[in-house]
Amino acid sequence: MRRDVTWGDFTAMAALRLEVALAAVTDAEGRSTPGRHASRSGALAGTCRLLHQYAGRFGPLAHDPLGIDEDDVARLRGNLDALGRALRDEAAYASPERDPVSRHIADATRFLAFGSDLLASHHGPAGQPRSPYAAYLNSPTVARHVIAETAELASTAGRLAARLGQSSPPSRDASDSRFAARRLAGPAVLIEQAAIGIHRGLNAPRPANPAPGLTHLPVAVTAPPPPVRPGEPRHEALLAVATGADWLAAHTARKTAERPSTIGELPVIADHTAAAHLLSARLLEHTSSLLVPDPGTCDALTSAAHTLRAAAQAWRRAADSWKQAALRSAPQISDPHFVREAEFAGVRLGRTLFSDGWTHRDGTRRTPRAPQDIVATRTDSAALLAAVHAVPAAGQVLAEHTPWIAAAAVEHGVLLSSDLAHNPRGGTPADQFQDRWTRWYPALPQQVVPVTAAYNAARQASGAAQSAVARAAEAAGHPIGRAVLDADRRRTLGFTGDPAHDARRVNAAAARTRSGTARGPWESVRPPGRRAAELAREVGALHPHRGRGR
Repeated sequence: MRRDVTWGDFTAMAALRLEVALAAVTDAEGRSTPGRHASRSGALAGTCRLLHQYAGRFGPLAHDPLGIDEDDVARLRGNLDALGRALRDEAAYASPERDPVSRHIADATRFLAFGSDLLASHHGPAGQPRSPYAAYLNSPTVARHVIAETAELASTAGRLAARLGQSSPPSRDASDSRFAARRLAGPAVLIEQAAIGIHRGLNAPRPANPAPGLTHLPVAVTAPPPPVRPGEPRHEALLAVATGADWLAAHTARKTAERPSTIGELPVIADHTAAAHLLSARLLEHTSSLLVPDPGTCDALTSAAHTLRAAAQAWRRAADSWKQAALRSAPQISDPHFVREAEFAGVRLGRTLFSDGWTHRDGTRRTPRAPQDIVATRTDSAALLAAVHAVPAAGQVLAEHTPWIAAAAVEHGVLLSSDLAHNPRGGTPADQFQDRWTRWYPALPQQVVPVTAAYNAARQASGAAQSAVARAAEAAGHPIGRAVLDADRRRTLGFTGDPAHDARRVNAAAARTRSGTARGPWESVRPPGRRAAELAREVGALHPHRGRGR
């Protein structure tokens, strides 16, 4: 089964390339040639530039038991900038001559650039959300994780820069060589000190992984999969269910940043989401004997199917809540792609369970396929579990953001009501014969309270179903990396079901991120004397060749 490339993949590959380059430079005998020194210095300058950007992409860190000292972050960023300038000067010393070491460093720079682009894909040009993970990336927890990873990579880059200075070409004047070595070693030692301070903050009072889900973060989904077509291969259909669910969640998050024009599609989408949860439960129940060969672990699948059915009922109530509250808008539907993708997810799941020509009009009373026709290989099992997991994951995002959209629709007068009990011109038969009486009127904030409560119940039900499906997939031997990300996102954001409260928290985090750690100019920043001596001892203990002045 195809696996999405994640941010953790890019950072791991960048770290590996830097370690390989450092080992090659350390094990090399003698000094490098001028061309190789220039090529290596230029490539490492690009690495430092990207690490400098990584360290400055978040605003001030929130103070809590996992807090990181802002001065350590400032020192890390300032000395990365100073080291990058020194390396660019070294790169101008001669014409570049590519070699394996410089290629490894250039690969590390490219992987860091890919990781930076992946993080940026979740926000628009003005910081608006482009995926449901945008608010997660704005959280202080994720900021600390990114800075901790940056500090680790910067420490390796600093050690590599110091080794490049020590192996500078012999053709230079002796005093120039010593000056180059000192100029590269100075910021490198300060970067190491800042990295130690950052990781000390993360490990006190207890060791912690700030954002375990971040390593599983994929690029934001900006385009839906192709429409359903006759004869679509089952493996492609299940992959399209997962991709379509991701697009639905991302599109919902994007709609919260727009002025609403209608809410007509929201009840329809809730209906399709309920059907997708129910079909997912049926698929797990029907194929459980093939998904989990060991009968002792079937309880996880049974529990997952039960929670999916409960989530389907909660979504059915959410769809009915619009009708019960007598709410509507004009035009009825202004975003047909939104509705179509929600429908396609259910159609693909239904065709996987029943037959190739199944539609929602056929219902769920038809005879399903034989289980072995649905799950023939382990690849089919993994694809099926990933598709089923994507349904409650997207449902949770839909339930989180729909109350925001409804509240914005009330604020802008888009949401209309025909409930006589709240009609400002009266609801008795006599009032209806008065001048200027209208059946439809702008809805009041209190009229969406039942809708908000119904979606809050759907959010909790989908969250429980998502966790249960993740446990079932792990029991079946197909752990889903995205499940770790979604669980971490849910825990980090901590949605309460109150749209006003949740919106304030998310907007405050976004504003903090946009504020940036503005300090400058970015010169080589040294810590206070006592802290410098303390950190220098740790550097000397970790890297004896770095603890002595040159």
